[in-house]
Amino acid sequence: MKILQEKSDCCAAAIIRYGGKRRQCTHCRKTWRVHVSKRGRKQKRKQWHYLRNVFRHGMRIKQLSLHSLLSYATIYKRFAKNLEAAICKKRVVRVIGKKLILLIDAEWQYFSDDLWTLYFLSVKAVGSESVTIFDPILRCGKENASVWNELIEQLPTGIKKRIIAMVSDGIRGIESIAADRSWVLQRCHFHLLGHLQKMRGKRTSTPGRVIREKIYNSVAQALKETDHRRLEALCKRLSVLVQHSKCPRAMRMAVNEFLRRIDEFRNYLRYPKMKLPTTINVMESINSFVRKKSLTTRTPQSWRKWAIACVRFKSKFTCK
Repeated sequence: MKILQEKSDCCAAAIIRYGGKRRQCTHCRKTWRVHVSKRGRKQKRKQWHYLRNVFRHGMRIKQLSLHSLLSYATIYKRFAKNLEAAICKKRVVRVIGKKLILLIDAEWQYFSDDLWTLYFLSVKAVGSESVTIFDPILRCGKENASVWNELIEQLPTGIKKRIIAMVSDGIRGIESIAADRSWVLQRCHFHLLGHLQKMRGKRTSTPGRVIREKIYNSVAQALKETDHRRLEALCKRLSVLVQHSKCPRAMRMAVNEFLRRIDEFRNYLRYPKMKLPTTINVMESINSFVRKKSLTTRTPQSWRKWAIACVRFKSKFTCK
């Protein structure tokens, strides 16, 4: 029986052994490995407990080195590698519920005199208190409605089809985004009252303090008034109060905008079955959590990484 020896791919010459796992061509003396393996040291298992301790249990990276034999520099290097691996990992978002409510908010910060904005989007099922947050998206420049429209279009189709309402603050142009999709728009009460609170005045010597107090109380009452006649009386009273000479111009503009958009502030009463939240305080909690964790970031890219890690390791917040 004739034995057919394997020939080399380079010269079609005979092959001989060249060590335990290597072979050699007898013509050109080229060597190769029988079982090709990956170059370099084997990758160690990812240590997710570093990320969990920081983003779930509120620890700092320096605290991780106190109970470890490793130095702070070594732990920080491993933390950075694990953070990069967590960001690159594909995430699948599943939301339970036939009808969903979209909540949006943004956080901005300056890096090297350039303004960068993180856009946060989250959804909750009607009647549920749990909010699911998507990965924040970083854009250069000021928050605007055109970017919001672009990001909403990028939402998964299965989720976007189930959205029936949106809750937002007073960003200009957001009403057209909701109207184009036939969504119910609920504006945030907290932002409106907070803006008026700054102009309310704390000292008795503040010019027009009585007028400011009446305006603030009338707006707060109009937001929750259920009687139609009383609501009309409150709106007429606000129209008269803002014309007072001691009413600040900024407060007058805010109240006039409220009177124009009063239906959008009171949609939670017009559609009680939707159980619309009247504030986006849950989004403010998310922004505060991200801001607290990313205090040491110095670049917009690192700010984005930390924000995504915050959302992924604590992706559910409570919205009552």
